[in-house]
Amino acid sequence: LAQETDDMRDRYGRNTFGQSCLVARRLVERGVPYVTINYQGWDTHKQNFQTMRQRLPQMDQGMATLLRDLSERGRLDSTIVWWGGEFGRTPKVMWEAPWNGGRGHWGKVFSSLIAGGGFKGGQIVGSSDAKGEEVNERPVYPVDLIGSIYTQLGIDTTAKLPNPEGL
Repeated sequence: LAQETDDMRDRYGRNTFGQSCLVARRLVERGVPYVTINYQGWDTHKQNFQTMRQRLPQMDQGMATLLRDLSERGRLDSTIVWWGGEFGRTPKVMWEAPWNGGRGHWGKVFSSLIAGGGFKGGQIVGSSDAKGEEVNERPVYPVDLIGSIYTQLGIDTTAKLPNPEGL
């Protein structure tokens, strides 16, 4: 990161997530085929709103700059960016103690973002009901998401993939 200008580092955000996005871009430029950024702290069982006031702007700035930077450098078309988690958050805020405005796990509805790598931009696939409690239209399951990524990578989704035991 010391090889980057202060302006570039500022564009990504001077926080762990922003600088991790910048490192990810640098790794992609050097041919690393798979990069993971783990932005911990989204499990907001308590004080959801205080946490989101800090995390959301950092995530927006880092992710937007990463996508823009990859695009400007001609790397977005060959790089798949996948942002998501393993579940969503409860549609209803738990105001009572000890949660104090927290939100629990909610596996019925959650969001993911896919960009680059040949995926068509600006698309919204599926929707929830008005309260975010149930899938309303076009459910997408993890197997669908992974299948789409495999297809973009040229991996046959019907092929048997070997494991260390050869099975």
